[in-house]
Amino acid sequence: MSRYNTLLFELFTFAAILITGQRVLAKEEIKVVGQDGDSKDWIEEIKEEIRAFEQESEGKDWIEEIKEEIRALDQENYIKDEIKAEEPSKNKGSGKKIFNEIGTGLSEKGIYLDFIKNSNAKNKLGIRVNYLPEDLFTHKNIYVDDRNVKAEYFGVGMLYQRYLLPKESRSNFYLQGNVDISTFKLSHNIDLTKETYTHNNLQVTCSACGILTIQTDPDKVHIIPTISLGYQYKIKPNFKTNLSVGIQYIDPGSLENFTNTQYNLPSYVQTRVDDWVQKTQNKIDKYSEFQPSINIGFSYSF
Repeated sequence: MSRYNTLLFELFTFAAILITGQRVLAKEEIKVVGQDGDSKDWIEEIKEEIRAFEQESEGKDWIEEIKEEIRALDQENYIKDEIKAEEPSKNKGSGKKIFNEIGTGLSEKGIYLDFIKNSNAKNKLGIRVNYLPEDLFTHKNIYVDDRNVKAEYFGVGMLYQRYLLPKESRSNFYLQGNVDISTFKLSHNIDLTKETYTHNNLQVTCSACGILTIQTDPDKVHIIPTISLGYQYKIKPNFKTNLSVGIQYIDPGSLENFTNTQYNLPSYVQTRVDDWVQKTQNKIDKYSEFQPSINIGFSYSF
């Protein structure tokens, strides 16, 4: 707007000078006498100024020049308006992604799903969700009498990956650290109605005793840290396969037991149950709290 005002001022000034000059030239006989008595021909001075101005502006078309400057300003403002109109769409399309990579696979904790954010060329941060359905894995011989163990696991945690080779490498090694907040349950069931018990030197059964469940505390919240060494191979620029092996710390805690019947167990059955629970606890205590961890899966980068 300031440039428009300047151009308009120049145009009005030029027009005023021309009009004044024409009026003065029409009255050649007008003279003015100064205060000191010396007469000055102001008409002649104005004529000289007009002639000088005309000589200076000879060959110039001021109207056309002003029009050109106005066109240039209009074009400049038009370009600025276009840029402003494009900025919202650019900002909408170029917004930062919450995650740069997603991954999935299998581990000793079941199925996992990763949401990963690139911190820089060699460091990544992410969130991992693990879920292990109760009947996906079973493990014999942890509990006594060769009964299968059922495991159920759900956890959410943070992960950190540090790559050892440049990002452009097709094959790469990385260090990974995880901390999971989780709940998990190890359990197995014994049908007490199918067991034989000794009572007063007699072999008896208990048809009303129901099913016994021996398990870890399913409501206990566990914090499980893990350190792993991994290998990544790029099948395609955005599609990778991952394999990692590490060690984790797990404390399963103590066992609890209950039956699905409302009746109290006979003493000869309860004695057998106590023996099963104690042997199972001893079996668990023999296992180290440091357990191996293995993950295999795929990931896709956006």
